[in-house]
Amino acid sequence: MDRYIQCLRDEFVAPIEYDRKRAGYCFREKWNFPFPEFTEGEVLSLFLLTNIIQQFENTPLERSLKTLRKKVEDLFPAPMKITPESLEMMLSPFISVIRPKVEIGQVFETIFEAIQRKKRILITYQSLSSGKVTTRKVEPYHIYNFEGIWYFCGFCFLRQEIRDFALDRIEAATLLKEQFVIPSDFNPHDYLTKAFRMFRGETFDIVIRFDAYQAKWIRERIWHPTQKIKNLDNGELLFEVKANPEEIKRWVLGYGNHAEVIQPPSLREEIKDEIKKMYSIYF
Repeated sequence: MDRYIQCLRDEFVAPIEYDRKRAGYCFREKWNFPFPEFTEGEVLSLFLLTNIIQQFENTPLERSLKTLRKKVEDLFPAPMKITPESLEMMLSPFISVIRPKVEIGQVFETIFEAIQRKKRILITYQSLSSGKVTTRKVEPYHIYNFEGIWYFCGFCFLRQEIRDFALDRIEAATLLKEQFVIPSDFNPHDYLTKAFRMFRGETFDIVIRFDAYQAKWIRERIWHPTQKIKNLDNGELLFEVKANPEEIKRWVLGYGNHAEVIQPPSLREEIKDEIKKMYSIYF
């Protein structure tokens, strides 16, 4: 005991003294254990990390993150030139205007616990494509956020494959007693990056021509791990990617007349049909 007390006195300058009335050691004045010193850059980095709070809105982690943010704000030294308020006016590391319209806190908590404890869950889920409500037993593997909306992926016993579920379309989630083991070959990063945005399923070799106007922006981004870009003499480019055609179709249509599907022929025909339908609406 004496060694620990001496260490606190010598190493941390703790104001410890022996109190005869109490027959023990106590602090003679208010004292807090010294917090590690952070550089200005380190404090700013911590503060920026806490700005992910908006992504965790209506989840069990929201309150903890707000508490953490307050503690990080208290770390800002008095002479610091940049304050949390001024930093918010200068920099926004995470922006997403899309948010779920329903409360997902309880569902998030149930699924998070299920992943932690490797327990199966029973969910009542409304499919966006069909509108049907089904009850499914699922082994949840991973929770992720895409464009402001929370999802989880896991093995669906109804479909007998790994599926993605939006938390705001889960009407009820019940934790079951049944244990499960996540397959050893499942890797969250690999699973999420294989898809072009959100669509999964069978992939095809797709080639898209972007005109000189749009090519400038396409060159600046890595859109998918499998992408290849071939620059053409006239400033245009060919964008090659291995992906599911359904999501590529939406992506290409978003670029209007600046993008043209070259391969495969089936996707090119789908784009033509979509343009015809759009034409019938506007003309």
